[in-house]
Amino acid sequence: MPRAHAVEFTLLGPVGVHMAGQPRPLGGPRQRAVLVALLLHANEVVRTRQLLDLVWSDLPTSAESNLRTYLTRLRRILRAPEETESRLQTRRGGHLVTAHPGELDVDRFTELAARGEQAEDPVAACDFLERALRTWRGRALEDVATGHWLEAEATRLESLRERVYEQYLHTRLSLGHHAEVLPELRALLLRNPLWERMAGMLMVALHRSGQRTEALSVFRRTRNRLVEELGVEPGHELSALHQRLLSDEVPGVHAAPIVLATRPDGLAVVEVDSNRADGSASARVTGTTRTRDVPWQHRHRPPTRAEPGTRGGAERPAQLPVDLPTFTGREAELAELTAEAVDDRPIITIVGMPGSGKTTLAVHAAHRLAERYPDGQLFLDLHGHTDGADPLDPNEALGLMLRALGVPATRMSVSTEARAGLYRSLLADRRMLVVLDNALSEAQVSPLLPGAGASRTLITSRRRLTGLAHQAHSLPIDVLPLADAVSLFTTIATPQRVAAEPPGLVAEVVELCGRLPLAIRLAAVRLRDRPFWTLADIRDRLGDPKGRLAELSAGEHGVSAAIDRSVADLEPDRRRMLTLLGLHPGAVIDLNAAAALAGVSLPAADRVLEDLVDAHLLRQTAPDRYESHSLVRAFVLERAQGMDQQDVRDAMRRLLDFYLHTVDACDSLIHPVRRHTEPPPPDPVVVPLRFTAVESALAWCDAVCADLPGVVEAAGRHGLLTHACQVALRLEGYFDARERWAEGTATYEAALGPARMLHDQEMEAELLLGMAFGRARQRQYESALAYYEATVELCGHTEVRYIEGFAVMGLAEVSRRLGRYDQAIENYRRAVALYRGTNDVTAICANLDRLGSMYRELDMVDEAIECYRQACEQSEQAGNPRGAARFLITLGQAYLTRDRYEEATAVTTRALALCAAGGDRDGQNRALTALGRMRTVAGERDQAMAHLATAQGLLADLDDHPSADAYLPETHPDRPAPKPTA
Repeated sequence: MPRAHAVEFTLLGPVGVHMAGQPRPLGGPRQRAVLVALLLHANEVVRTRQLLDLVWSDLPTSAESNLRTYLTRLRRILRAPEETESRLQTRRGGHLVTAHPGELDVDRFTELAARGEQAEDPVAACDFLERALRTWRGRALEDVATGHWLEAEATRLESLRERVYEQYLHTRLSLGHHAEVLPELRALLLRNPLWERMAGMLMVALHRSGQRTEALSVFRRTRNRLVEELGVEPGHELSALHQRLLSDEVPGVHAAPIVLATRPDGLAVVEVDSNRADGSASARVTGTTRTRDVPWQHRHRPPTRAEPGTRGGAERPAQLPVDLPTFTGREAELAELTAEAVDDRPIITIVGMPGSGKTTLAVHAAHRLAERYPDGQLFLDLHGHTDGADPLDPNEALGLMLRALGVPATRMSVSTEARAGLYRSLLADRRMLVVLDNALSEAQVSPLLPGAGASRTLITSRRRLTGLAHQAHSLPIDVLPLADAVSLFTTIATPQRVAAEPPGLVAEVVELCGRLPLAIRLAAVRLRDRPFWTLADIRDRLGDPKGRLAELSAGEHGVSAAIDRSVADLEPDRRRMLTLLGLHPGAVIDLNAAAALAGVSLPAADRVLEDLVDAHLLRQTAPDRYESHSLVRAFVLERAQGMDQQDVRDAMRRLLDFYLHTVDACDSLIHPVRRHTEPPPPDPVVVPLRFTAVESALAWCDAVCADLPGVVEAAGRHGLLTHACQVALRLEGYFDARERWAEGTATYEAALGPARMLHDQEMEAELLLGMAFGRARQRQYESALAYYEATVELCGHTEVRYIEGFAVMGLAEVSRRLGRYDQAIENYRRAVALYRGTNDVTAICANLDRLGSMYRELDMVDEAIECYRQACEQSEQAGNPRGAARFLITLGQAYLTRDRYEEATAVTTRALALCAAGGDRDGQNRALTALGRMRTVAGERDQAMAHLATAQGLLADLDDHPSADAYLPETHPDRPAPKPTA
């Protein structure tokens, strides 16, 4: 019970608030979710938009009004006795809940767990950890309407609890309390059979309780589950413990257990005496050892390496691990690995990203090949990327293989060169299959390769072993094809379980797994082991990118852990680049963009990116373009959250400088009528792309188009408001040229917020106009009308009449499309009046032309004639004879529909003269064709044929002649005329 006259917030169980010892009613699940989101950011201002995203996965239209109601109620609930203000305050731009030290159970739990981790005395550590666990009263965030983010937070807290509980049991075991912890260890392993660390502790507890046979059975059961369900062998620590049990090296019941406690300078080796006469325990430090850079929860692993259980003196070793019964797909790779003609490929390296199934493929292929190699098979894990274990030294690796080949230790030299020579000699006259798994580098592998002979070596590695190119054939493996990925998931989850699910749902799930075999196995096992889950549950859990990696884990095995081991081996500049790539809004990035993001030169960025490609943490999709796998991207995005915020802002500013100046270069070619001022110079390290032709500019925009809304949204999120707006506005020509208006409207919408934050109404109006035009081009006419009307309304507060004119024209065009002809006519007239006020003759004529066209559709020919007549006069007064000629031709056709033959031929003949004087051959062709038709109607056949023959003669030259259309506005049914150049 919370103490009186105190405030206590509880999230580790049913969500609650106690004040003066009394619980406060917190309302329904969604209101509780709002409180939880604020408490998880206690003492921080949470912006309203951020709070909405935290609480709702899919925002309903009523979300904002509901949120205001919840906050008002919570403000009253969180007013503590004897405090003048509520603990919930609304600040400018957001909301803040104040929690003093010790009031929030999450903070107490975290602090006690940290003190337990840091304590050198295991007795004190055990006390702190036990107190930390007592802060829990149930499942995290109970009774809350959890969206994706809150569910991910609950999963994270439960994972922390699990790790602390594991640490607590380990410490109790180290103190000799093995009999007491046995029931707990059994229950935990039964709940999660893949939890290797728990299996190891249970094995030690059983052994110390005199149950050595049962301890060995635990290993066997755990190994079988790992192999069958995940396709992996037990980790180094569990395998080493198994070897020690086999040789009876694990301390027994009365032995002083050894525990590793963290110290600032490494690990303290502590000997614990739990058999004192008074029943108490004591501990003393007997030495220290250095730690590797591994997560804290792994720092209690014994720093020993056990040798695989090879048989000394064996002449025909058979060391292949068990083949995976659920192996699926990879037919092309298997065909290459098991082809009969292998003499020219005695060494093959299988390379791919973490979790791609390299070991599984190698073992499966090796079992198929085994009968061809009668002298046996060697299998050696080189621990290139094994958590908690150093990569196997070539000298040690050679010793293990020589021992498997029957060489006694007395015959082995200490020299690596001598051991390598002996190994090659032994294999020279044998036909053996060797699998070197999990290789780190060429230097590690080279001494282990056979020389002449008929043996074959398969090597798996996460890195391209380019140094072996002259010796080995490389077989890169990618993620699974969709059909194979679906088949793998179905096999593991069981066909019966999947058969009842909606078609296509498995494909959605495996796509969310990035078609990565390890991720697919983990997701399938979760579904199979949870009888009340459906495929939709798995899909929804994986659907949130922020929580996806947490879902794809099983004990110590998971996608995140696999990627982390590869990232940990990178050089610092490579790690930094990979982390910064998490800030990029899209999965694909240009070399120049990556260089800008990292603030380095192009050659430096090229070296780093190529090294990441070699490590299979990126892949190259085209020259100077790189893509990250969706799960690698999720991993680095998590890491990027911990970066210094100033570094993040600087990196994003450089990235947006790159995009703004590259988009500007594209715009200058695609849409050369310049309406924008030159952007400010970019950061000196930024090198924007330059283009020499429209085609190359369009191709670059095509490649990045899907990412453009995200680029603009990221600019706004990081406070680069002007960048956000200017990038969006410079893409108008591209969106129009390629008809990519779905991306176009999304990009403009992302820029609207930044424009409003800048209080730039002209920019906001342009973006609204773009939204309207994009909606119209997508035939979303009602939405287009709304945006055009919003543009007109906003323009009423500005002096930018040309934008208002376009919006009114747009209203007319869309009304016309919807059959609302009266509104269309009214808006065309409004547009003409607006442009008369600005003396924009081109726009006046465009609207008169469209209005005339509409009148003709409505059989209001006299009104149409008047429109064309005014357009002719305006064009002539503006000194545009070609434009006047075109309107004269149209006017002539309107006269003809009223049987006003003389007037029709007169204005058309005048148009022909204007075209001839201006050298407008296309115009002459149109005028002559129109005259030919008029003469035909009048029965003047000879004159008609003469006009048409002359028109036909002009056609041969028209392909190379500039069209007079350039002198008239376009008459696209949805598109306003070109914007004025001045």
